[in-house]
Amino acid sequence: MLHSTFQYLVESTLYISVFSIIYRLFFARLTHFTWMRAYLLVSLVLGVVLPLITLPGQWYHSLLGSESIDNPLNLNFLNANANSSPEAIASVSLENSRIDMRAALAYLFMGIYISGALLRLVKLAKKLLSIRSSIRSSIRQHNRERRDDYWFIPLETPSPAYSFLNYIFISKNLENLSASDMERIFTHETIHARQGHSLDILFAELVSVLFWFNPLMKAFRKYLTEVHEYLADEKTINNTEMKKSYSHLLLKLTSEEQPFKLSSAFSAKQISRRILMMEKARSIPRQKFSFLLLLPAAVVLLMSFSYFENRSSASPLILEDQASEAGASYQLVVGKISWEGNTLFTDSRLTKELGIKTGDAYSEDHLLDRLYRDEDAVNALFLDKGYLMLNLNFEELPNDDGTMDLVITIYEGEPWRIGQIIVKGNGSVPEQDVMDVILLKPGDLFSKTKLIQSVQAIKQMNKFVPEEILPNPIPLKDPVSGELSAVVDMEFVLKEK
Repeated sequence: MLHSTFQYLVESTLYISVFSIIYRLFFARLTHFTWMRAYLLVSLVLGVVLPLITLPGQWYHSLLGSESIDNPLNLNFLNANANSSPEAIASVSLENSRIDMRAALAYLFMGIYISGALLRLVKLAKKLLSIRSSIRSSIRQHNRERRDDYWFIPLETPSPAYSFLNYIFISKNLENLSASDMERIFTHETIHARQGHSLDILFAELVSVLFWFNPLMKAFRKYLTEVHEYLADEKTINNTEMKKSYSHLLLKLTSEEQPFKLSSAFSAKQISRRILMMEKARSIPRQKFSFLLLLPAAVVLLMSFSYFENRSSASPLILEDQASEAGASYQLVVGKISWEGNTLFTDSRLTKELGIKTGDAYSEDHLLDRLYRDEDAVNALFLDKGYLMLNLNFEELPNDDGTMDLVITIYEGEPWRIGQIIVKGNGSVPEQDVMDVILLKPGDLFSKTKLIQSVQAIKQMNKFVPEEILPNPIPLKDPVSGELSAVVDMEFVLKEK
């Protein structure tokens, strides 16, 4: 659940941010105001809806060919046996603690997000209640006038006029204006109400509740309110002479304060840009086609997010978690198993040692056991032949039929030999007694099996604390080149009882 929520928030934020940047770069200076408004509203809708859509899995293969474009998932584990090596046990414990820490951080961030969203929602509710209070006050005082489908309400306000839904609020301080100026103000605010600009702002505010952490949402709302004013100004004036007098009216009534943040105010901070837009030459009609830039941008983002979402959601742990949340039984099945890079052992031998075959229930944890952790894991084959620097990577390729293909890549390197055998911590026990039970000898190929058997033999001496027997391989470097020399000293750190 947390993974899906974070993924949705990140994707939506990126959608809205990209659409906002495109608007600022390409459309903010045009005069196709209706198209600009439509672009902003559609962008918000797409930013909310598109992250909920994921293209079918592996659609990219049909576009890019059958070659996988994924990078392999590199998971390298300690080659020691978990049951006999305290270091390996500590490594597993450390990994579990890291997982717990990540889960705790996820819940912390989710708590912060929900708190921020609730705070933003409370602020929005206060704005709506403030407007509602003004409307109810006017009703009680019978201080309103009906004109067609709109209510005109006189108030003591710092702004000359503003509107919300079908309510138009007029300042009582406008009595010194001429009848023509008052009519222009009424016309301007009526256009806001008729075109439903308040609904646009409400929608933007609700989206801002979800994405309160995105600083570009403030810019988005600013662009939307500017376009509203451009539209109302354009519909109010109809000739050059009216532009001049209307500009003077705007300057005369300029107010830096907007009484309600959800309202459309006649004269506010963007006054200079509004006057510039009125005087600006009209954009050519064919520039409307540039708004179609939204479509390829949305498609590219959708394809990109779908690709990464298919890859991440293919993780068995995530799929199983999603299934359990839905109350369903979900089980991936192993598909084709293939090996790459192996020269020492054949594919059939490795598959046999892996112990997993096509049709088995798939478990990533079981795969890790059979590759690295079990005493008879695949890596033991190579480690018993001296391949100490063996590197095993596996790649999961989910299919639409519920199977998981596995590609296991092996880098064998070269076989390593034993240098010196070093024993530490045997204060009262003769060193030779310990050397006699250690199966690894100088000059031998490194062997994981012999190393484990040596540790078990030291335990059976019953002279050392079993949990404190630590085998420590020390790779040696060439003194001239400084590179690894394929020789490893084996140090056994002991603690007497």
